[in-house]
Amino acid sequence: MSAAAPTSPAVVRTSSTSRRSVDRPHRSQSTTSRPSGHVHSSRNQQGGLNNVARRDWEQSNVAQEQPPRRNDDPARTESSRRGHARYASDASTTSAMPINGVAADSRSGQVQANTKRRTTITAPSTGTWALGKTIGAGSMGKVKLAKHQETGEQVAVKIVPRLSQDHHQSAADRERADHSKEVRTAREAAIVSLLNHPYICGMRDVVRTNYHWYMLFEFVNGGQMLDYIISHGRLKEKQARKFARQIASALDYCHRNSIVHRDLKIENILISKTGDIKIIDFGLSNLFSPRNQLKTFCGSLYFAAPELLQAKQYTGPEVDIWSFGIVLYVLVCGKVPFDDQSMPQLHAKIKKGHVDYPPWLSAGMLENA
Repeated sequence: MSAAAPTSPAVVRTSSTSRRSVDRPHRSQSTTSRPSGHVHSSRNQQGGLNNVARRDWEQSNVAQEQPPRRNDDPARTESSRRGHARYASDASTTSAMPINGVAADSRSGQVQANTKRRTTITAPSTGTWALGKTIGAGSMGKVKLAKHQETGEQVAVKIVPRLSQDHHQSAADRERADHSKEVRTAREAAIVSLLNHPYICGMRDVVRTNYHWYMLFEFVNGGQMLDYIISHGRLKEKQARKFARQIASALDYCHRNSIVHRDLKIENILISKTGDIKIIDFGLSNLFSPRNQLKTFCGSLYFAAPELLQAKQYTGPEVDIWSFGIVLYVLVCGKVPFDDQSMPQLHAKIKKGHVDYPPWLSAGMLENA
């Protein structure tokens, strides 16, 4: 399917231009239309990919120079596979999500409860939306379906609480965590609002209240790439090549506009009903410059570049390209290239970078590997 040329991110996307939209469907959903040319892999391969523990983290190299606080956990383990059925998978914070409108007051450390659960949100550019069922959840918040009260259009609303409920932390630690999350969420909203590309999830609007951020995204009801591979096995090279071109197009667009994703992984790729991909979750994204090195080490361990594990500073695009290579391996092999039950051994394998390629790959594929 041919796509229109992406526009410059200097133009804010204020309306949906395509029915291909993006939200992470619930784990029980699968793609409506199966990509052509897939090949069934063995159950062991599928189970192996399904059981891989995706350890996400965010860590500054500046903090390494100081003794870590008791509550610091730079290498965080994501919960179960069900936790992957969320739209935004930024597992870089430890703050808990308010339930039924309960939020913590960062100034007093006390919990305050809203007497009414919010059922609608009014966005500045797009009007009023009725919130529906929850379709995903993660450590940063949850995702709900929403319908426009006048047009009936559906969007996926990423809801991020602004205040922490982690009572195991001191008031000072909660305040630092809340400030960090506030900066990161505001940055995500600013960056995604500037993106306009056929293979990247577009944001329709954003609302900030006293207790929450509400980010309105296009809604994709096709399915997760990860779900498809677990259910049906690896892709044929022809089909994987199509997806590779689309991912490369989206990454090139970001990098040409000085944006690095920093959390590209198979869970953050959706397949729309038209058979095209959508990249989601810019929660760890940032702007980069060749003159300045980034210092935050974040992402998903199985897709992380060696320089991140070695605590080296980096420019930005190179870590996305490494993750892109891991994604391509998963597409054609049905498993991750680096895996081990031992964390030190897994780190060592990633740093060494030696990859075993299965015999079914074509000579052309191996030449370009």
